[in-house]
Amino acid sequence: MQTLTQNDLQFVVRRIPKDVRDILTRGPFLLGGGFIRETVASGDVKDIDLFGPSKGQLLDAAAALALKREVKEHTTDNAITVLCPPRLPVQFITRWVFDAAEPLVQSFDFTVCQAAIWFDRKSEQWMSCVADHFYSDLAARRLVYTSPARDEEAGGSMMRVRKFLARGYNIQALSLGAVISRVASKVQYRPDMTEPERAQIIAALLYEVDPLLVVDGLEPINEHDEA
Repeated sequence: MQTLTQNDLQFVVRRIPKDVRDILTRGPFLLGGGFIRETVASGDVKDIDLFGPSKGQLLDAAAALALKREVKEHTTDNAITVLCPPRLPVQFITRWVFDAAEPLVQSFDFTVCQAAIWFDRKSEQWMSCVADHFYSDLAARRLVYTSPARDEEAGGSMMRVRKFLARGYNIQALSLGAVISRVASKVQYRPDMTEPERAQIIAALLYEVDPLLVVDGLEPINEHDEA
């Protein structure tokens, strides 16, 4: 594992809303994924994703932020989201819990997502952790699939490939093959099935909302949504 450059770390921290920075400095939470990637790449930030060591701590932090912003929380099986337009949504990811940055970074499905920052209260400094190829793959806008060992819907990473391709990223055959392999591993065919019937089964898997869509944005991707 590597770290963000000091300039990038400071750049990311300065762009975190103050009330979210307060959560990170006071509690054992991590910020990971798309916010860091898009900030470093000067891209379109969609949301802020926070992780923590227990579901209870995440629920308490989400409730406190919602109360402070005087808004309601949006609850799914994957996260508690504090929506306060036009401010960025803040998502407290509850499907997975992490008490350290490295396991969190390793859980992301593409290297360009493998980044986390946190505030170390002992040293009173901001810290970071990124995958070894985070910078090079981000610079090349290259999707490299990590085949993470995680509880997920089979079609989630494939739908994320679709989203990234629409944003100008590219994916090479080996990584695309690995993504397809994950989808295929969950499909059971009858010997007499036609190709259109098999396609319907795969499409059904792709329509399922992957947990890490919540890590990178609340909305699912479907035929009418290319965001």
